[in-house]
Amino acid sequence: MVPATNSERIITMAITLGTFTKQDDGSFTGTLKTLNVTANLVVVPVDKMSENAPDYRVYAGNGQRYEVGAGWSQVAKSSGETYLNLKIAAPEFGPNWVRARLVKLETPMEDGTSHLALWEPRER
Repeated sequence: MVPATNSERIITMAITLGTFTKQDDGSFTGTLKTLNVTANLVVVPVDKMSENAPDYRVYAGNGQRYEVGAGWSQVAKSSGETYLNLKIAAPEFGPNWVRARLVKLETPMEDGTSHLALWEPRER
């Protein structure tokens, strides 16, 4: 049995909600998919206005963009790798936010996908 890499360990512990490609300008483009929602998203870096302000804004829509969330850069304690902690809202989700981690794949996929949006269910 071949040991799993850090990315493979993360994937086996979480549910993939989307695939994203990092663009030259530092933004990410991709699709978020749940049982009821399929949305094209763009995650765009922004200038922080305060210490707790988001590092990224999340937009949905083709053509016109509609803000649906935000993202904060985080560093994993165990691996030291940087990822984005995303918080996304939509009427389809009701009063709850969907929280996902945008993590980098060790090797990009053939279609250019470089990052996955992962959701890890938590007990309440």
